[in-house]
Amino acid sequence: MIGMLLLAGAALSQASRADKPIESAHRAGPKGLEGWTESYPLADGQSYPATLVIAQRRHVIRRVQGDPFVWRWMFWENGRQVAYETGSLHFNMACRLVDIASGRQLANLDCYRELAEDAPAWEKALRDAK
Repeated sequence: MIGMLLLAGAALSQASRADKPIESAHRAGPKGLEGWTESYPLADGQSYPATLVIAQRRHVIRRVQGDPFVWRWMFWENGRQVAYETGSLHFNMACRLVDIASGRQLANLDCYRELAEDAPAWEKALRDAK
């Protein structure tokens, strides 16, 4: 099991970042923000979202690297923060909350298991995000 996790991370690190990334559809946010993910092709030909890009008025203001992948994300606190789900292909998932202006990580929760009753509102909203 751990071997599979390591292989997924190793395959991602071997992907040539010189390759042009595949951008997801851009998602509009508050205050002129928009976000999208960038996927990079791996040796097996598959592409997975590895980077979350946040822009304001077409100017990139923050890039968030997945650990190793970014599966789901959303703007939070009227665009001051971004919440995202990150993890490998199997067996782990973390929900993180990041301050967009500073890039500082505000929270890092294990979200592989069932959502706790007392989970923060941002984590609950992230579970419902697309």
